[in-house]
Amino acid sequence: MSDSLKVGLPIKYALSYRHKPTADIFFPDSTYNFAPFELVSREYFPTVTNSKGSLDSAIYTLISFEVLPVQELSLPVFVRDNLDCTRVFAPIDYVRLQGTISASGEMDTMSLKKDTQVIPLSQQPNYPLIFLFIIGLSFLGVLTFWFFGTPIKRQIKLFRFKRRYDEYLRLFQRLSRATDDKKKGLENVEKAVILWKKYVERLENKPFTTFTTKEILDNLQDNRLSDALREIDATVYGGIYSKTTASSLNILQELAESLYRKHRQVLVQST
Repeated sequence: MSDSLKVGLPIKYALSYRHKPTADIFFPDSTYNFAPFELVSREYFPTVTNSKGSLDSAIYTLISFEVLPVQELSLPVFVRDNLDCTRVFAPIDYVRLQGTISASGEMDTMSLKKDTQVIPLSQQPNYPLIFLFIIGLSFLGVLTFWFFGTPIKRQIKLFRFKRRYDEYLRLFQRLSRATDDKKKGLENVEKAVILWKKYVERLENKPFTTFTTKEILDNLQDNRLSDALREIDATVYGGIYSKTTASSLNILQELAESLYRKHRQVLVQST
């Protein structure tokens, strides 16, 4: 589509073929040898059929790095029938090489074009280095877990165990401080007891939330627990609030702390 080209710059080549509508034809694709050119891209157009027949067209974008003064090309169209496939070549077309360096006189006096403009390049990630870094970290992690896996898992369990206790203690103390509220004092006492039962149930792995007072006393050996639970039952079910209610809640908290320390010691000594 032009009569000249420059080395390394694309040039377009148009190819059309008119044929019978029943003919089966193929245009060259990327597997074809376009020498002395190289294929950059190709664009096909829909078949147009009229009274003159069917017309198929394509435009090829080519590039050449040859320095021949004249370069030629003739592309075929492949026509397939029942017995064979025939190549029909287009007429040979020529392009002239357009030089970018002009020499006047002797070669040693030729003037070269200079282009010293800096072209900024965007940074690209070093994927091989990143991959090696990830492999190294993974290997180091596996090696660390191999030698220190048991202590690490034990420390993780201790951390979670301590965090659950701190969360329980924070909520229990907040409810215990609010038991003297005239409107919600009894409700806060009941919530504190339920919270205490749930925490002890998780420590002892027994259904303390469904236990009666007698069953709780049978499972937790503490001389102070009997009076504390009776005082709290009287407060919750009888609506009788006294100054000893707060002391009874403190007894429950001391018992929960004692159970926490016992189970923590078991975790520390575990292998």
